[in-house]
Amino acid sequence: MEITVHGTPTPLIGKQPTLGGEAPAARITKLDGSQNVIGMIAPNTQLLIAIPSLKTEVCSLGAKKFNDLLKTFKKLNAVMVTTDDLDFVKDFAEKESIDAAELVVDPDRNFAKKYGLLISEGKLKDRMARAVYVIDRDGLVAYREIVPEIVDEVNYDACIEAVDKLVNEKKTGHGHSHEEWMSV
Repeated sequence: MEITVHGTPTPLIGKQPTLGGEAPAARITKLDGSQNVIGMIAPNTQLLIAIPSLKTEVCSLGAKKFNDLLKTFKKLNAVMVTTDDLDFVKDFAEKESIDAAELVVDPDRNFAKKYGLLISEGKLKDRMARAVYVIDRDGLVAYREIVPEIVDEVNYDACIEAVDKLVNEKKTGHGHSHEEWMSV
């Protein structure tokens, strides 16, 4: 797949998880320097937000907008992933009072590669495409958007609608089970 960077076609490295497919586990670094894994099966719905760089206006505004939109969701693990350096991200989170989502960094580009978002060339080489993934509690991708042009924003309304639907759905007990395929 490719996106455009200021109109220039730019290929992405990796394979994007498909809608309805399993979300891969990806290793990220928390602001305290510890490692964590996001994606896959989890007790709560996950919203994974790929942010190319908080040093740009579109990205910093997007992070703040998501932070405001997510304050009402209690059973949601919202994670904003960026390839910026750890110290910068710590300062940004504190200065902008980002508290409805966890800001993390992807120093090894593990998340970027596993979600097919790593920019392969040009001035944004080794950054991520702007994207969102909503992952249900069974670890399946329920919604995804990879923004076609890097300077454009995500469709916040569609993303929040997908989050709201999953956070407020009642579990029926029917669905995907990671244990089922392992016992076959």
